[in-house]
Amino acid sequence: MDVFEAMYTSRALRRFKPDPVPEDVIFQLIDAGIRAPTGHNSQDWRFVVVTDASSKQKMQEWSERAWRLAFPAYQDAGSIDALPRTQRLSIAGVRDLAFSLGSVPLIVIVCGLRGKHSSPGGSHFPAIQNMLLAARALGLGGSIFNLPLVGGNEVYELLEIPESNEIYACVPIGYPVDRPGPLARKPVKKVTYLERFGEPWPYAQEQPDEGWGGKWT
Repeated sequence: MDVFEAMYTSRALRRFKPDPVPEDVIFQLIDAGIRAPTGHNSQDWRFVVVTDASSKQKMQEWSERAWRLAFPAYQDAGSIDALPRTQRLSIAGVRDLAFSLGSVPLIVIVCGLRGKHSSPGGSHFPAIQNMLLAARALGLGGSIFNLPLVGGNEVYELLEIPESNEIYACVPIGYPVDRPGPLARKPVKKVTYLERFGEPWPYAQEQPDEGWGGKWT
């Protein structure tokens, strides 16, 4: 898959089939992840591949707790159904994943050395994006999903992550039930300025609001 096709069609996918992700595919995801740059080329990322049913179930329990704490207004289906479509789909997807995390075939926990970088996570999220693009190219889907981190120190104990490392992200991955892209995004001209904040960029003003996705999808 062309890299632009992957970028223009990769959305956050949170509903997965139960099919396991083969180990060679998992290896390809991580191998793609570590091609990303890191500050000072430290390469201090560490990945915990979680497929154990009991570990995933415990992470689901934390996710359910986090859902109730973070989204008190959306505890019944009717309140979600009343939202505008884009917001409704996103919130419903988070809810569904929180209550089904135990059945997701793969969760990758992304860690890095605590205090190593002046911008925590800045050397690890590029690797996560590489993984998600690789997942798209391989017919998988995923997203960053940090609700399990409400478990605090218990998460570290469960996965035996040493104090020297910090968890930056939980990334559930699997073969998606929902379809990937294309994506709806704000136009470039609405979010980009020329030379000074707030100054319009004439070139961007001339481009279509939907961007150039049609070239790649």
